[in-house]
Amino acid sequence: MTKVKLSSIYDSEEFRRYGHEVIDILADYLKEATSRSEMPVLDWREPEELVAEFDFNNPSNADLPPEKFIRKVIGGMNHLHHPRFVGHQNTPPLMAGMIAQICTAVLNNGVAVYEMGPAAMAAERNVIRYLAGMIGFGDNADGIFTHGGSAGNLTALLAARQAMSDYNIWEEGVRHDRPVGIIVSDQSHYSISRNAKVIGLGGGSVIRIPFDNRYAMRTDLLSDTMKRAEDRGIRVICVAANACSTATGTYDNLEEIASFCRENKLWFHVDGAHGLGVLFTDKYRHLVRGLEHADSVVFDFHKMLLTPGLNTVVIFRDGNRSYETFAQKAGYLFEKHDENEWYNGAKRTLECTKSALGIVAWAMIKYYGKETLGGYVESRYDLAARFADALRRETDMELAVTPESNIVCFRYAPGGLDMDQLNDLNRTIRKEIVRSGEFYLVQTELDGVLWLRTALMNAMTDDSDLERLITTIKKRGTRLTGKRN
Repeated sequence: MTKVKLSSIYDSEEFRRYGHEVIDILADYLKEATSRSEMPVLDWREPEELVAEFDFNNPSNADLPPEKFIRKVIGGMNHLHHPRFVGHQNTPPLMAGMIAQICTAVLNNGVAVYEMGPAAMAAERNVIRYLAGMIGFGDNADGIFTHGGSAGNLTALLAARQAMSDYNIWEEGVRHDRPVGIIVSDQSHYSISRNAKVIGLGGGSVIRIPFDNRYAMRTDLLSDTMKRAEDRGIRVICVAANACSTATGTYDNLEEIASFCRENKLWFHVDGAHGLGVLFTDKYRHLVRGLEHADSVVFDFHKMLLTPGLNTVVIFRDGNRSYETFAQKAGYLFEKHDENEWYNGAKRTLECTKSALGIVAWAMIKYYGKETLGGYVESRYDLAARFADALRRETDMELAVTPESNIVCFRYAPGGLDMDQLNDLNRTIRKEIVRSGEFYLVQTELDGVLWLRTALMNAMTDDSDLERLITTIKKRGTRLTGKRN
């Protein structure tokens, strides 16, 4: 084996040279991706084809310099900055977030205890205070950053389980003499039910409430649902609400759920991973009335705040709940203190070596602020409303529900086809469009009906792009059915 002088692999001038080259490549990429060029949104290749391309023994990878490696990666990825990327809830990040993330990657400070990453913990602390104020929480609020909404929901549910128990579950384990349950909407993110199983409550602990014609939780069924659960021997401890749902972008009635939870002394959790960007707006903030009464809130910066992922915050109205869930001893990490130590994050999360997420979030708020971030959210919600209006004007297009956010579910629905045929038709249309690279959109299923689904995340996407999407869908649909419009 060739011996390498370790000091040489940290050559600062080599880093500077390659760094300039990579930044130039990425800057050119951003220019092309945002310019409505004929660049495909996704240059589709079958999985095994791409695996072969990245095989270490592939001749194309021999003596591969960093700049060619970057181009190879770009060529095999989905282009979120392209105005016709209207698919998943991944945001095209802005410069301040990108630069901050590069900085945190170079420094590579873990954020388990304060002295591992002091600036990161300080930044995190200030962002949490800022957001808690926006929510309407008092001075006792506290929270923690984590990697993704699923981990955030898990953290919140662990806190709920401990807070609503009369013994130390962390030390004693789950008692099965009287199972506990969580009420959720049928439209809740799968991480809620998955996490209930992860923390040992079991699948039967997830008590689902049907949704109404907006795909929001039927709050009128809360009392009966709770009673039926208790009749089965399940003690309900929590109601988890959507703000907004992943599939349709619909907001649950937080005020009514909050009132029910207060009356019944239940934990009120709000999964706001996607939809809490409305806190930065005046126009759409009403969608989360009642949020200030939540016991725990989850919010993703990497969805509607133009931030590189993963970047999630969990905030508790009573900050003490952020500490008691994970109470444990680790002498090699923690000094002996009785008080709650906000600066030692590993005491309040599943993660130990956590990234410096607070630095990235702090940079986004500092350099863009409420005006820019709120303006972005408002513009995407407005665009979704106009897109829905455009779809209504088409006789062969059908909306699943009037959008409340930047998520729109619709389908191509010419006459003369049954449900299975329409499902197959829309599935095929989407597949063809994605593989053509002209657009990237996804699909979802609601009550057995397959819908095309757009999440309008890109700030560059405008009405002309969506008009083109409608035209593209109709052309492909007409060809596939042999029918004329």
